[in-house]
Amino acid sequence: MKQWQKRIFWTVWITYFAYYLCRYNMPMAKTRLCETFQWDTAQFGMILSALTVAYAVGQFVSGQLADRFGARLMASMGVAGSVAMNLLIFGVLLASMSKNTISESVLWVLVVLWGANGFFQAMGWPSMVRIMAHWFPTETRGKVMGFLGTCYQLGAAFSWFLALFIIRGYAGSWGGVWRIVFLVPAVLFAGIGLLFFYCVRNAPEDVGLPPVDSEEDASLTDRAAAKKTLSRNILRTLTNPYLWIVAGAFFLLDVNRYGFVNWLPAYLDARQVSMGVSGFGISDVISRLIHPLAGALGAIVAGWATDRFFSGRRAPVIAILLALLGGFSIIFPYLPYTHTWLLILVLALVGFCTYGPHILMVGHAAQDFGKKSGAAGAAGFIDGMGYIGASLAGYGAGAIIKAFGYEVNFVIFGFAAIIGALLICVLWKKRPEMNAAQIQRTETNV
Repeated sequence: MKQWQKRIFWTVWITYFAYYLCRYNMPMAKTRLCETFQWDTAQFGMILSALTVAYAVGQFVSGQLADRFGARLMASMGVAGSVAMNLLIFGVLLASMSKNTISESVLWVLVVLWGANGFFQAMGWPSMVRIMAHWFPTETRGKVMGFLGTCYQLGAAFSWFLALFIIRGYAGSWGGVWRIVFLVPAVLFAGIGLLFFYCVRNAPEDVGLPPVDSEEDASLTDRAAAKKTLSRNILRTLTNPYLWIVAGAFFLLDVNRYGFVNWLPAYLDARQVSMGVSGFGISDVISRLIHPLAGALGAIVAGWATDRFFSGRRAPVIAILLALLGGFSIIFPYLPYTHTWLLILVLALVGFCTYGPHILMVGHAAQDFGKKSGAAGAAGFIDGMGYIGASLAGYGAGAIIKAFGYEVNFVIFGFAAIIGALLICVLWKKRPEMNAAQIQRTETNV
């Protein structure tokens, strides 16, 4: 069992790490695209919002389908679709090098393709949550899911680095074609997707091993039983009050999270931060990567803290970190941007306080309240609500920047996190359901 658990964990970690290759390349291409086609921030925001809206819809759909048809199949379909969309965008941008290109036509083509990319990207996380729920027992979720949460922090950081290297280094200093920022990630993602399909299985029972937990709803393994539970699982997800509370808080968190993801690079460029903005230096890289890198540490610490200090209760840690996130977000745009390392420190704190509660809500809480048979549906519901919030940080944020500047945006992001902290306090005393043996093992581990 342990060998299979290691295999599953690292394959899931690497695969979801790679999902970000084909998602974070677009924000990093913002400056080049807007310069090439004379788009303003509101127009470019339409592209960003297309992904988040489609991602939100895709989360609701793919979560339920992963519970019905299997997480391995759904996640693999997500890889294939996302790779295809990025390759199509690369082709469109190559074709647009003609002088006869109409910029508005390119804009709407990218809105459609990037939206479709969002739908396929949504097939990843709910599937991963379901796989992990089946392969790892309830009492280890704090630690295991905390470490899994580092995959999308480090995946985001690596994706930013790769896109920055292509745009600033390959295309900037060496005169290459910046449009390959959509080609290279797609090729890498395709290779990792093949590895995932080969290495992963949906549950221990698929390889002749016993289930890791004895949850009463975990016996739904054969196809006939699964067919009967699809509509019931949808109803169970939508009528679970705990999931609605978590999803509401996650909606507000993602307003903040994607506010930084979408607009931090452009904000730093606009402020001409003294970190080699016109070149490609290590300080320039750090300024853009510190947010997700610090978030990786936040995910580990948050997961550990729920087990160590709160016996598996997620809400206290979520509330504390969201409140801190709100404060740091509000002060961020008023920092003197000539003080580079002060900016880096606050960005690190923002990242830490973002991704700690993020993994607790979309990972731990989805498994706690959705159980093994409905973990993907619960994760899709929570994450889908989050991306509805994230869509506001695309076009809406772009329009606010155009009208009022960046400062107002970051203040709005901060208050969204504070309201989320207040909401999640409703679940302050709620903990995952465990039997006596699981509770004893949890207390022993602590």
